[in-house]
Amino acid sequence: MYSKRFKHLLNKKMVCEECGFIPQDKIQIDLVYKDGNAINKNKTNLITLCANCARLYNKKARKVKKSIIDLPVDSDIRIS
Repeated sequence: MYSKRFKHLLNKKMVCEECGFIPQDKIQIDLVYKDGNAINKNKTNLITLCANCARLYNKKARKVKKSIIDLPVDSDIRIS
């Protein structure tokens, strides 16, 4: 059904792994990469979530990344 490029979509389940939502159509379910790396299409890196849970999952992941990047900078130190 899928080309080799999209064969990872065969791992898409018909139920949200977070809340248990059962969709009427497969389009209501998203594949999310646990590590955030879309290149890593390993079966262990994929999680099937409904649209709502996928948004929450990605928002939490962005918040964690932002908190690591958004470290305070001491403006009293001058580097020359």
